[in-house]
Parts: sequence; structure tokens; C-alpha cells
Amino acid sequence: MLEYGGGNSLDQYIKSKSEGHLSEREAKLIFRQVLDAVKYLHEKNVTHRDIKSENILLNKHLNLKIIDFGFSLVVSQVNKNINSYCGTPTYMAPEVVSKTPHNPQLSDRWSLGILLFNMLNGHCPFRAATQK
Repeated sequence: MLEYGGGNSLDQYIKSKSEGHLSEREAKLIFRQVLDAVKYLHEKNVTHRDIKSENILLNKHLNLKIIDFGFSLVVSQVNKNINSYCGTPTYMAPEVVSKTPHNPQLSDRWSLGILLFNMLNGHCPFRAATQK
């Protein structure tokens, strides 16, 4: 049985704001929870590999759940490099995009930076007309 996540995605929440982005106070409240969740995952040697606003659900109290572990990976060795291409291009670390060996935990951390930028600005920092 799966737990009901409830609420909307963080992406929907950001878009619902009249300013088009979150206040620093809201971003801090939400981002702290995301950091705690990702820290927990990494301590258990789990990398998410697709951290983005669409994969974070918020309830009415702004408590969150990270969802969509379809790309997640258990890495048994700390600092182990992998060579796989997955995730959402606007949130991917440069080494993932360039398809070079990379540490998936560090790639998750890159995605966290993109997520914070998105929360505070209402868009990701790197945009292109195409994904190529």
C-alpha cells in the first residue's frame, strides 16, 4: 500500500504565487526540509538523481515529501563515480549532461542549488530553446 502524498507539487505552488516566486522566508522553510530529506537519503547511500520542483509535494502546512524515485540509485561506496545519463536537463549537473563519470551525491547537490534558484526566481538559471 502506498501513502497518499496529498497537496500540490512545489512547481505548482511556485507558479501559483502572484510574484511568480517564493519569498525568502517560504523558500528557507521549504528548502531546509528538502536538505534534511536529501541528507537522510545520502546517509543511507541513496541518490535521487532527479531532484526538481515537480518531484516535491507540499501539504497545506508546507510540509513536503520527495517523490519519483524512478532514477534513484543505491551507491554502496562513498565517492563512487558512475557513468549514467538521467534526470531533467535543466536540473542536471554539467558532468551528467556531458556524460562523464560523476559522483551521484554531488550531482544531487547541484540539483539542490538549481531548485533553490528556481524557488527564489520562478525559473531555472539555465534555459535554452532546445535540450541539445
